[in-house]
Order: sequence, then structure tokens, then C-alpha cells
Amino acid sequence: MPKPDLAISIVNHSNPHLLHDCLRSLYANTHDITFEVWVVDNATDGRGVEAMRRDFPQVKWLFNTERKGFSANHNQVLRLAQARHICIFNDDTLVHDGAFDTLVRFLDENPRVGMVGARLLNADGTLQNCVFRPMTLSGALFDLLFLPRPLHFLKERNIDPVMYGHDMARVNWVLGACIVVREECLRDVGLLDEVLSPLGNTEDTDWCVRAWKAGWEVAFCPEAVITHLTSRSFRPSASGHDKVRVELWRTRLAYFRKHHGRLHEALLRLILVGTLPYNSLVLTQTLLRGRMAPEEYRRQLSTFARIGEMGARTRVG
Repeated sequence: MPKPDLAISIVNHSNPHLLHDCLRSLYANTHDITFEVWVVDNATDGRGVEAMRRDFPQVKWLFNTERKGFSANHNQVLRLAQARHICIFNDDTLVHDGAFDTLVRFLDENPRVGMVGARLLNADGTLQNCVFRPMTLSGALFDLLFLPRPLHFLKERNIDPVMYGHDMARVNWVLGACIVVREECLRDVGLLDEVLSPLGNTEDTDWCVRAWKAGWEVAFCPEAVITHLTSRSFRPSASGHDKVRVELWRTRLAYFRKHHGRLHEALLRLILVGTLPYNSLVLTQTLLRGRMAPEEYRRQLSTFARIGEMGARTRVG
């Protein structure tokens, strides 16, 4: 029996309305390829699962007994799926007509491309940042700092401008909300890195960079369009700081150490620590001018403090 053209891996984070809409759009708008869908239930409360199994009986389900991170969840499917291409895909997405048909056709027509990403849109139809240049220390600095409005363009330095065009392009890395990997590329590159990114963040950068290092190309295919509802699959933290943002910077430390060595890791640590006084001053001025609520001030200050503390003390990688 021939392999399906595509296997799609989706993680259920106990948001049944999101996943249900995702599956409905996927099956309604994929026409020309053979494909299978795997859903990893991430030890959820089970809400909506039976209804989805009834409405989409062709979906293959895996059930975790304990919660796992982004990489570990998708790696379960990457190990098991038998298809010519495999996609890691978010549950907070809506598939536009023919998107996966286009991505599979693109890979079949471009044999040196090992991974490809689609054009992503926000819920309001605007372009979402999904194609990026290499991660750099200067980019990390500008990303972390509060900048005056005339300098906000510096925060866009890591975004690849090809995302605004309509032509296919080779790129450094694409957002992990939708990455299709060729079976042969997966064998060469390996699974998502669960040590670098045990929860989530930067695993997509690492995976794409490893593909380039293994001799494969990474590409952006704007003809394939996906709406990404931007992290609605994750529940907001009830704690005093932004855990997702702190984890982002922890994984970036691990990434720089893995791909650029201890010196780059040490320099990023200096950035995490050194920007804390300036950002704290800007936050305090904003509060005193009445432009920020006290609760938001405390949350942001706590987040930057955790990031700075992590830069000074936490070992990664």
C-alpha cells in the first residue's frame, strides 16, 4: 500500500472549539493529496474529544498520561507517521483552500527543499510574521529593549521581507505553527530538540537551521495560506510574570550555546542582565505618567526581572 502524501501532527491543548474548527477547515479545503491526521491529546480534561472522534473518525489519536511540551508531543507523531511528508501544525489554525495541496506540490517540484512553511495570516486577515532571518545578538538586543517609536524598525530586523511578497523564496527559518518536512530530510536532520525546548519556543529555528546544515534548503511558499490565531491554544499564566516570554529567552540561550558556542551564550547573558535597569526605568516612567496600569507594571517588571535573573544564574543546554 503506497504511503500517503502527507501526515499532519496536531496537539490538542484542551481547546476543543479551536481544534474542531481546524479539523473542519483542513478536511474541507484539502482536495488533491492523500493525507492522514494525527492528534496528540496532551493530557487534557477530555472536553470535546468524543465529539471530534465522532465527527472526524479518520483522525488517529495518541493520548498522553502527563503533559508534554511542543517538541515532545510532535516527536511522537514524527516517530510513528509513515508518509512522504510530515507537517507539524498548530490547533489554533484555519486552512485556506488548497493550502496543503500547494505545499505538497511545492516539495515534489523542488527536491532540494527539505522544509517549507506557508504564508500565515492573523485573524483579521493581515500578514503575520512567519519568515525570519538568522537569529543574531543584535536582533536579541533590539527585541528585548524598549525603543522609542522612531527606532521601532530595529525590532523588525530579524523578519525576512520576502514574507511581504508573492514569490517562493529560500529562507533561514519559518514559524513552527506550520512546517512541512520531507521524509528524507527528517531522517537526516532528526526530531525536534526536546532538551533545548522542553516546553516550547525556538525549536522551529533550531530545526530549520539543522536542515540547512545537513544540506537541505528551507523555503517559504506564499501561495499556501493558513490563518494562525496566535497562541490561543495556550492558556494565559495566572502568575505575576509572563512565563512564555521567560521561556522564550531561556530557549534562545540554549540555541546560541548549541549553534554558536559559549561566547555567544555569554554575550546574550550580558544582554539579558544589562538591559534590566534601562527597561525598569522606562516602565517606571510609563507608570508615573499614567500610561500603564499598576497591575501591568508589576507583571512586566517581574517578567524582565526573571529574564535578567535567568541570564545571570541559570545553566541551559
